[in-house]
Amino acid sequence: GQRFVWATTMEREFTKIPASSVLEAMDLVVGFDDIKDAIAMAVASRQRINFLLEGPPACAKSIMLEGVRSAVPDAYIAFGSRTSASGLSDALFEFQPSVLLLDEADKMHNDVYSVLLGLMESGEILETKSRKTRGIKLDTMLIAACNSTAKMPREFLSRFALHVLFPTYTREEFIDVCRGFLSRAEQCPQDIAGVIGSAIFDYGLGDVRKARGVWQLMTEPTTEEVHRVIQLMLKYNPNGHKRTRSTQGSRLPGI
Repeated sequence: GQRFVWATTMEREFTKIPASSVLEAMDLVVGFDDIKDAIAMAVASRQRINFLLEGPPACAKSIMLEGVRSAVPDAYIAFGSRTSASGLSDALFEFQPSVLLLDEADKMHNDVYSVLLGLMESGEILETKSRKTRGIKLDTMLIAACNSTAKMPREFLSRFALHVLFPTYTREEFIDVCRGFLSRAEQCPQDIAGVIGSAIFDYGLGDVRKARGVWQLMTEPTTEEVHRVIQLMLKYNPNGHKRTRSTQGSRLPGI
């Protein structure tokens, strides 16, 4: 018959992570203070609470995950497009993380859900290999991020305490996000960051990642240099944008 091995969680002292440390690590995220507070408090309390962050590309999801990762020494991050059920199971047995961060969750293989459902419901992981079964029980919270939940199983979605749907930004919000993000992450002057954000939005060139690209291509912090780089992007843009779009009621993903 099959052999069963039950591995208990390791006896170890987890370093207490203050909520303030988690919030500081997520400082690059502009806005969404209530969401950041909820995540920081959950991490600090060491409760097994699961969060799902859904929204368009570059809308703060990945930066929140990276913030938690930098603040929590024993956090483990996985990417849905590169994660198998056996690989995730092995990682959970080996690292026993207090926080599992799962980016690109909507790109997971279907078999990964079987591992996550047990982890989210009871903390138990069961695995059978070569007629040998092993199990472990963890106090691991899951923070997952995805672009869309449309194809995710209902039983998976129901296990999240908080499912956040990030809205896309208005023009004014997008410019404000560019000011905050570029000034904090890239030391870009806020007035120049605002000019970059306006141009990116009005020409429909992309999201805040593209705004960062404009700043990185600039040789000096001037409005003229912003326009030079924007014109370069427009000239060779594969999407063929040649003119500004209406800013009335327009929305574009931010960060």
